[in-house]
Amino acid sequence: MKLRPLLLLLLLGLLLAPVPARAQPQPPLTIEVQAGYDGAGQYRVGHWFPVILTVANTGGDSLAVIEWRFPGDADGGVRHLVDLPRGARKRLLLPVVSAEGARRATVVLLVDGEELARQQVRLEPIAAFQPAVGVISSDPALLNSLRAAQVAADAATAVAHLDPALLPDDAMQLAGLDTIFIHDLATATLSQAQRDALALWTRLGGQLIVGGGPPAERTVPGLDDLLPVEVGQLQARVPANALARLAGRPELAASLPALTASAVTPRAAARVLDQAGLLTARSEGAGEVIFAAFDLAALRAWAGEASLWEQVMRQAPRATIGFSFRSRSENLLRDTIQLDALRLPSTGVLLLLMLAYIAVVGPANFFVLRRLRRIELAWVTTPLIVVAFLALAYGASFVLRGTRPQVLQLSIVQGFAETSRGQATAFVGLFSPQRRSYQLDFAADSLVTPGTLEGFQFRPVPVTSDGTTTGMRDVLVDVSALRTVIVEQAVDTVPTLASELRRDGDHVRGELTLVDGPALRDVQIVAGAAATMIGDLQPGARATVDLLTTEINFPNQMLLSDEGTFNRNQVLYALFGYDRFSVGGPTFQGAQGHPDPAGLYLIGWAATPTLAVSVDGTPIEQIGETLYVIRLNR
Repeated sequence: MKLRPLLLLLLLGLLLAPVPARAQPQPPLTIEVQAGYDGAGQYRVGHWFPVILTVANTGGDSLAVIEWRFPGDADGGVRHLVDLPRGARKRLLLPVVSAEGARRATVVLLVDGEELARQQVRLEPIAAFQPAVGVISSDPALLNSLRAAQVAADAATAVAHLDPALLPDDAMQLAGLDTIFIHDLATATLSQAQRDALALWTRLGGQLIVGGGPPAERTVPGLDDLLPVEVGQLQARVPANALARLAGRPELAASLPALTASAVTPRAAARVLDQAGLLTARSEGAGEVIFAAFDLAALRAWAGEASLWEQVMRQAPRATIGFSFRSRSENLLRDTIQLDALRLPSTGVLLLLMLAYIAVVGPANFFVLRRLRRIELAWVTTPLIVVAFLALAYGASFVLRGTRPQVLQLSIVQGFAETSRGQATAFVGLFSPQRRSYQLDFAADSLVTPGTLEGFQFRPVPVTSDGTTTGMRDVLVDVSALRTVIVEQAVDTVPTLASELRRDGDHVRGELTLVDGPALRDVQIVAGAAATMIGDLQPGARATVDLLTTEINFPNQMLLSDEGTFNRNQVLYALFGYDRFSVGGPTFQGAQGHPDPAGLYLIGWAATPTLAVSVDGTPIEQIGETLYVIRLNR
């Protein structure tokens, strides 16, 4: 009997003892996310930025859908389809753009519609007007002093420490950065696509600053063809007083350390920025490349570091066409198209049709029936006349619209003399004769803005990529409606030009040759707001140029024929009629012409589209026009 209380206490202890937690099974699919220039969320508002996804599968074979969602994206803004066999671990690139300055996003992984993994992503937006500097260095604190540099008035400078492993191979994913410093990156290990992207980003207006000194053996080999100098041996104890004078801080010269610097020989068209030749620059397209002969880390303890780079860095307007139109939801194709099927009948035609209908259904019908003495048949003839007119109107509309969808493309291609590589921005319009949904596909490396321009509105539409194509899987187009998509892609089809031009007072004179590529029509040579027409150019043809740079005739007074699918005068005015490419976006103020008044450009047209398009999985013939804007060497 004495054991009973003990047994009761033991039983009560067992009942109250905590139950060991059951181990939670790990999901078979996991996902890691690195977003932004630095992998930690930094991006420029309105510009593309890279998102790297690492997906692993420890379960059975799966076909997964990965969705990137900004707040408010119920259907997902960007999707990637990926095949994940058992044991797979894949690294995927997902280009993303946000015009709203989002500070968070969600990545969701689904299989057969079931959510298996989710990750929240913190984002750090950089304003469109704010200077943005990228730094590639093994030192995560290098050049943090640049946050105090006043590159632009009333705007702090943002510094992003780029992860070399995340360096994209598309120039548009770097377009949000004004300046990129390369400190000790082994540039020879970059892929050719990454080097091409850096070169194109620079030519489009970026500023690339490459450090020398002891790290030059790593930074120079992969970028030697871009540098403004030939790099030689190291020199010890090089005086750096010239840097203090360039910085506007001569009182700090005594605190500058002597530098170990690379010996340099300037190449053609290079210019030395300081009296000691420690900084050498050369224009590259609309941008520039600067070689610093010293180790960029050598000045980190110097109080004038930020002042020095403040004098060197720039935030210049750049012709980033996709950003300019996307930021304002402007539809260049809709505003300039001249497609008969989209035109409403004129007021005169409508009045004539109404008068004809009234005359036939009324007086003519009554007169004929009275002559036949069969007025009572009016209840039959009147409906028949109505049906006949409806059939006639529908038939006329059917003839105008056609029976198949039409794809129209207006492309603007930015290129550079003596190279066929450039950047295309295409406005692709889908016109449908009936209400139905379509699938639109482009090349796998295309950057497709996740939405369409319809009427005067931007309507979000998810963009889906699968490694072979990128496009939109469900684009609903109403009867006789037009929906427009903005697509950006690097191309190798720019006409190759050779120019021998010189400035002679207020004139630019010389000759240029269309070496290779498509024939160009209505070619103009433009400098700022001045232009001269040189006509059509066939491959191999040579043209003489005599441009008076003090004229103000572009684009308003350089009128072209208004025949064709697009009103080309309206296209030119929409691009260059005001300061569309000012820092931060269009302002509808300022001088007309190109964003760089000192630049010399060839503008010419080709009556062909630039980018291939498939509709419902089948390549489709397009109605297209391409405007080439090629910066010339002089």
